[in-house]
Amino acid sequence: MKQSPRRYDLKMDLERASAAEPDQSGEDSNGADIIVSPPRVVRRARWAAVAFLLTLSFYAVLIVLVHRFAYFDLDLSLARRIQSVSVPGFGALMIAVSFLGGWIAWPLVIATGLVLIKKGLRTEGVVCIAGTALGGVVNLLFKLLIGRPRPTDLLVNVTRVFHHESFPSGHVVFFVEFFGFLFFLAYVLLKRGPLRVATLIVLALPIVLVGVSRVYLGAHWPSDVLGAYLAGGIWLMLMIEVYRRIKAKRES
Repeated sequence: MKQSPRRYDLKMDLERASAAEPDQSGEDSNGADIIVSPPRVVRRARWAAVAFLLTLSFYAVLIVLVHRFAYFDLDLSLARRIQSVSVPGFGALMIAVSFLGGWIAWPLVIATGLVLIKKGLRTEGVVCIAGTALGGVVNLLFKLLIGRPRPTDLLVNVTRVFHHESFPSGHVVFFVEFFGFLFFLAYVLLKRGPLRVATLIVLALPIVLVGVSRVYLGAHWPSDVLGAYLAGGIWLMLMIEVYRRIKAKRES
């Protein structure tokens, strides 16, 4: 019978972090494949609280500013520069990226979560679905409370008229939470090698491109996108912390 992969003991790794040596081989003494977490993840976790507070502070300041101003001069300048890009295929790429944050987003989240659960990664699947869903609700509440208007076609090129609030960008928040959590899982659970590198690149690209896409299509100001990266980052850190605590409790 084929031996199932040994699961990563998060609590033990945290306790041994300062003394543990990186597992270069990704295999146990018997040569069987194992799921490992790079020690660098554990070391960086010590700075998670600091990163969280700094991100939260920047986000709070930005909220105050965007609540007072419909847009900034820098918003207008950056938006026009991005929209002036005329590389062949660039517009189609921007539309395709934004499509992933439309109606297909939730079927994609649910399907991904169910696949993770079916593969035996139950905690990962549940956190992926529940965390992304709750993050979307929280982001919608912030949109309603802040009430910042969308860009208008009097200032920039608007490909589609939206009738709800602009800050922060829901597409960007979704991409950071969903693809960001999958990026974290790939970094922690996959062994070092070409597969992990390729997976990380594929998951990172949508996160980077969606911000440019929303500005290019005239759906958001650059500051809406910046706020969404901050908001999504905050929620992603909370998702990861919840995941780590659940894993530590189950494996203790």
